Amino acid sequence: MKRHFAFLLVAVCAALTAQADIQTDGAYHAVGNGTRTVERVPGESFSFLANGSDQIPDGDTVTLYVLTAKDFAGEMDEQVFARWWDGYMSHWIMGSWVKNVSLDAARPETQFRGWPGADTAELDLWQIEIPAWITQPGDNFYAIQLKGFAPDGSDERYLLQRLGGDFCHSNHFGQVWSASEEFDGQDWRVLVLP
Repeated sequence: MKRHFAFLLVAVCAALTAQADIQTDGAYHAVGNGTRTVERVPGESFSFLANGSDQIPDGDTVTLYVLTAKDFAGEMDEQVFARWWDGYMSHWIMGSWVKNVSLDAARPETQFRGWPGADTAELDLWQIEIPAWITQPGDNFYAIQLKGFAPDGSDERYLLQRLGGDFCHSNHFGQVWSASEEFDGQDWRVLVLP
């Protein structure tokens, strides 16, 4: 009995420690539905939904950009994914790290959504490309997953379009995030034109 209790206690502590490693401050894709097509990635000429519209011709790649805190998964290996729902099934598309983005309170032109208020901050920029063979004409939906991997497990957080459910929060950018993978109706929509 004592062994089972000790094992359970260690497992719970390990899970809580792993969960604490995912940083959502600094994470951003879009607040709501409209900003992602017009709000520019800091220091860049493109928006977070780089296609510039949420109505995308069939045959076009959908390009998403995501900001995260530098080393958002702490000691774990980190990766960013999009969970793409094409109306029939889910697809997991891995993102690629693009570069570091430096923000400086002393240079307002480098701040993002009023942050940082003091000092400097460094974020990571990620790109996710959803190829045309995955998208389907009609409504397509997606959420962003921030994932940390370690030899003894993994942990994730989801960036979402809007609040909903008991596990949702928002960070200092106003970005909604959740620890739960149950987010139906909270994800972003893209209309793929026939």
